[in-house]
Amino acid sequence: MSDVSDAAADTPGTGQAPEQPSRGPTQTPLPLFYRSPEVLDPERHGGLALADKADYRFAAGVNAIPINSSEYPLAARHYPIVFTGGATAPTSIAVLGLRQGQNVFIDGEGSWEADAYIPAYVRRFPFILARGGEEPRYALCVERADTHIVEGGAHRLFDGESLTDTAKKALNFCVQYEAEAQATERFAKALVEHDLLVVNQARFSLPSGDVLALTDFKVVDEAKFNALSDEAFLELRHAGALAAIYCHLVSMRAWQALVRRAGATS
Repeated sequence: MSDVSDAAADTPGTGQAPEQPSRGPTQTPLPLFYRSPEVLDPERHGGLALADKADYRFAAGVNAIPINSSEYPLAARHYPIVFTGGATAPTSIAVLGLRQGQNVFIDGEGSWEADAYIPAYVRRFPFILARGGEEPRYALCVERADTHIVEGGAHRLFDGESLTDTAKKALNFCVQYEAEAQATERFAKALVEHDLLVVNQARFSLPSGDVLALTDFKVVDEAKFNALSDEAFLELRHAGALAAIYCHLVSMRAWQALVRRAGATS
């Protein structure tokens, strides 16, 4: 049995690791994919560069990844978008496979399906913003041990003491991701406030005879949504939530394609 909530249980949208992360008993779990991100520093990382080719094998072992509401229009064509996690602030995720530990959009060479949208959470890696100390200050961090980071190369992270264009683009992407993740949290809270999310589960029969199940996720109840008062509907409209809700509902059509992919990889 596959459980979507297990795949995204500790995948907060923002990086909250301290500048020198540790995994002690009181440490907040690091976001998905990150083991020991380091704050970029020219003395420690002056010789590092971003690898020439993206390799997505780091994401091959998960069947769900956080996704921001701004991505829904592109992602809904390929992935069911559901919600999991806390009752007051559920996490928005894209379902990438029906079996726990299997992303059906990545091949053995680490390439993502050519025509499928790649979630920003994946494209952000191996970089992330992390808050250091008690001040509301964020620093750009990198997962140094990942194959995306190499010693030397054309896409260096530092030119002397200064960030290169490569590192600046990574920083801008992370800043934008942070803002969109916070907007997605507000969107999810609005769904909860209007009591639109309901617990759901799904069972799929594959041509091989295998039966797969996904449990403990939530979706927007279309009947409740259609029954909203004019006042509540306008509240969601003014909050910019309507487009995301419609895209979420449209994404439910992606389950069938996901079943076909799962059957092809069984």
